Amino acid sequence: MKKLLSLLGLKYESSSQYAKEIILEKDYKFMYENFLVSSQRKLYLLLEKNEQSIEAITFNFHVYKYGYPNDEVDLPSKISGVVNYGLSEVYNSNWINELKINNRSHHHHSDKMFSNRNHYIVRFKDVTLEIITGSKFSIVQIPINEFQQIINDELENISNVG
Repeated sequence: MKKLLSLLGLKYESSSQYAKEIILEKDYKFMYENFLVSSQRKLYLLLEKNEQSIEAITFNFHVYKYGYPNDEVDLPSKISGVVNYGLSEVYNSNWINELKINNRSHHHHSDKMFSNRNHYIVRFKDVTLEIITGSKFSIVQIPINEFQQIINDELENISNVG
């Protein structure tokens, strides 16, 4: 394969991707309910609500996938080590590699741009969330009124008014 790609003028990109579970300080219920809020670059995975605030994992993402598959089937990429009902980080990610290869058509491309990318997977009962980021995720507590302001600010960005 490596020789064939070389003959075609393409670079061989090997990957033996695998995942490791990320143990969070608090035991969140990743099984059933989940709620995402996304702007163009920030993704909030809401984990828990109390009277005063919302706990969320935030990702400054480049791209994400949300939906199929559920926990009854494997991921299409068959990444070993991904846990159900939890958060995993993928190492040697084929998806990041695919994005890097695709981006090579850009005239300012550099493979180094992809060296700091992170690939996370959150598996729930009925859906899977996969995220590619340029930084680590954060777990935050957002006062409810501040979260409502985030939503209002984003709604203002899409307003048709003048």
